[in-house]
Amino acid sequence: MAALKHTIFLPVLAALSLASAACTAQENTQTQVTSAVVSQEGVPSSKDFAVVTYNVENLFDVDGIALFNDYKMDPEKGSSGYTRRKFQTKLEGVAQVLQNVNDGAGPEVILFAELEADFTPESTVADYESFLRAHQHQTIASMLGAEWSEDYAGYPASAWLLKSLADAGMTGYEVVTAPSRGMDSGIAHTNAVFSKFPIQSVERHPLQQARDILEAELDVHGQPLYVYVNHWKSGASNPEREYIRVDNASVLRRLIDARLAADPQADVIIAGDLNSHYNHSLLYPEMETGINDILGSDGDERFQQNDLYNLWFELPSELRFSEVWRGHRGTLMHLILTRGLYDGAGISYIDGSFEKLIVPGLNTDAIGRPIKWNPGGETGSGFSDHLPLLARFKLGPFSATGELSRGDDAPDYERKLNVSEYLGTLDLQDGAFLSDLDDTQLAAHVAHLYTVNAVVKSIKPFRLQVGKREWRAYYADRSMLAEDGLPSYMKNNAGKVRLIVQPNFYYGRSQLIVEDILGEW
Repeated sequence: MAALKHTIFLPVLAALSLASAACTAQENTQTQVTSAVVSQEGVPSSKDFAVVTYNVENLFDVDGIALFNDYKMDPEKGSSGYTRRKFQTKLEGVAQVLQNVNDGAGPEVILFAELEADFTPESTVADYESFLRAHQHQTIASMLGAEWSEDYAGYPASAWLLKSLADAGMTGYEVVTAPSRGMDSGIAHTNAVFSKFPIQSVERHPLQQARDILEAELDVHGQPLYVYVNHWKSGASNPEREYIRVDNASVLRRLIDARLAADPQADVIIAGDLNSHYNHSLLYPEMETGINDILGSDGDERFQQNDLYNLWFELPSELRFSEVWRGHRGTLMHLILTRGLYDGAGISYIDGSFEKLIVPGLNTDAIGRPIKWNPGGETGSGFSDHLPLLARFKLGPFSATGELSRGDDAPDYERKLNVSEYLGTLDLQDGAFLSDLDDTQLAAHVAHLYTVNAVVKSIKPFRLQVGKREWRAYYADRSMLAEDGLPSYMKNNAGKVRLIVQPNFYYGRSQLIVEDILGEW
């Protein structure tokens, strides 16, 4: 195995425990605005404000109706299936992350992707304000636990999420979502806008094989801000699906063109999960891409080439990632702006304010990868396989704090991010104690990195002995199973090898994922 590229310090502090057919723009239909202004405490002042876009990874409600089998409430599965307790963990996790904005008050505008669509509209929440008032003396934990009522089963994910934010002190949101397109559509999710500014109007725009674009006009102290929340067809690494994203992009492009034709300086934010990288046309030069070739997103902050600036260009290229998939950095989440946010009137972007909303040890691991949702154990654990993105805006003219981006530093390859090639310093706890934990206790440690002295018991099936416990195991890189990898320790060192691992659950079974080989012990 390759020589060490990171330093392990021992002893160290204990790891942090944490608890259809193609549709055109002409088919647009009006979506009712449902107000949820619950407290004047949540009304934003005229200072700058934060906009966050967040894919919350399968935030499914608990009505027992779901397109994905993994999220159907099934009493026969017990804790190995989706439960109210796991839903609570997901809700509280979203709130934990968003609490890190505005000193606990939360972002003024949140543009969500991947809430479950409401498949029980007969029991939906028509008035969010009344919903919160009715449950003001309860918490998410009590409602899903000791005080559970079957009357709650039909509440949509958006209502539960709003309540979770309120429990954490984040109040004052109006909420709009796109209604479900029905079980036969195959579309499990919806997008949502949570805004502390009044929502003046909203429309939904159906897409081919993807979630509806949610278009909303927000009144920011008398100035209109237009947001377009997206979740395009999945499979960024699958070129055979790009034609669908091209169609998705075409719908959005027509909407933007219409908006800018009415007002060339309109203040517009495009947000959400486009299932495309910001440099997609460089990664796949042989094909037409939705995000770059059709939508026209690029890195020219002077707007000389196109009329849409992708905020990923605000960060150094090595920091541009909101996901890590199969060891490579991805940029599926986006905040994209029009030139109106760079002029001298209305709302403007605060230069340099774009960032990933990360809380090390909470929603990211030791090397910065998102800690995704894992349903293992009694409670489940983790957050999302996507990192939220944040940018700040203000009333008044744009002011540059440095040279504007020319968009000429995008690589034509996907950068790697894995433990074995990580160049930084890792302070990792020894994980011998993991073998003493039951699955309920283990859930809090899933996706966190530890060092262990292990004995390789077998390669097929892959098994490791750590202390007195034999673990099912998996590998982050198949090369670890090559003859000069783990098998060599079985041959030459009685299987004894020091490893970096992360605990995991796979289909309800606990395991260790080997992230790197450190050497003999």
